[in-house]
Amino acid sequence: MTLDPVLCLTKMVRQRLISSPEFLALCPAERVLDSFTETGAGPLVAIGNGDAVPPDLYETWHHRAYLDLDVWTRGEGSAVLCRRITHVITKTLSGVAWAPWQGDGWIVHGLSASVTTDRDTTEADLAHGVVSLDAIMQEVAQ
Repeated sequence: MTLDPVLCLTKMVRQRLISSPEFLALCPAERVLDSFTETGAGPLVAIGNGDAVPPDLYETWHHRAYLDLDVWTRGEGSAVLCRRITHVITKTLSGVAWAPWQGDGWIVHGLSASVTTDRDTTEADLAHGVVSLDAIMQEVAQ
C-alpha cells in the first residue's frame, strides 16, 4: 500500500533538505519538523499545510500535491536569515540540478517552489516566511 501523496512529498522534501549542506549550514536537521512547535532559539522549518488533488477525467495518471513550509527565525538578523533559508529551500527543491524523485510508491515529476510570504512579525527578533510547493506526482504500481 502506498502512502498519501502529501505524506510522501513531505518525507521526500525533508530528506532532500537535510541532505543539502547549504541548507544545513543555515538550519539544523532536527529543526525541520512535520509539525509545529514553539520557535524557540534558532531557525525552524515546519512542514505544514498540505493538500492533494486526484487525477481528473482527462489526466488519469498525475496527482497534484501542495505543501507549505513555514520558516521561522528568531534573534539578531532574523529577517535576513529567514530570507536566506527560503531562498536555499527554493533552490534545493527546484532548479537546474532537479531530477525526478521517487519514494514510497510515488514519483515526483515536477515541482515548483515559491516564497508566498516573507514578512517580519510584530516581535522585533522574530521573522516568518512561507515556501509553497506545487508538485506533479504519479503513483507507482506495486
